Amino acid sequence: MAIFTRINGDAAGVVNVDAGRSFANASIVNTGIAAPLTAYKITFPNGNLAAELTTGGAVESVIRYVEANASVLAYQVDAAGTGTEISVLVERTGWASDTALQNFIVAQTTVATSGTYYANVTTSNVWVGGGFAVSSSGGLKLA
Repeated sequence: MAIFTRINGDAAGVVNVDAGRSFANASIVNTGIAAPLTAYKITFPNGNLAAELTTGGAVESVIRYVEANASVLAYQVDAAGTGTEISVLVERTGWASDTALQNFIVAQTTVATSGTYYANVTTSNVWVGGGFAVSSSGGLKLA
C-alpha cells in the first residue's frame, strides 16, 4: 500500500478567503464560501424571541439591522437563561466591532417612557437595555 506524506499545507485558514491564517481557537475556517465569515451572538436579557419570528417582529428587525453592514447567511433563535439570543452567521462583515453593531441596534429601537429600550416587537417586550450584548468572540458553535 502506498503512503503519501504531505510536505506542505495545513488545516488553518486560507489567505484572501478566510479572515487570514490563524492558528487560534474560535477562528472560523470556511471551505465553501469565498469570503471571511463572522458569527455574532446577540443576547437579550428578557423576552421570548421565538414569539418574535413573525412578520415585523423583533427577529426580523434585528436581522435587518445586522444586514446594514454584512450579508446574513444563517441565524438561529435560542433561549439563554432568563433571556434569549440570536446567533447570526454573516459573510463580509463591515461592522468595525461588536460594540459598533450593538450601538447600531440600540439606536434603531424606540425608547419607552420608562427609559427602557425595546426592539420592534409584535408580541413581547424585548429589551436592548441593561444586559443586551453583541459578541463575536466565541466563533461558530453548534451547541
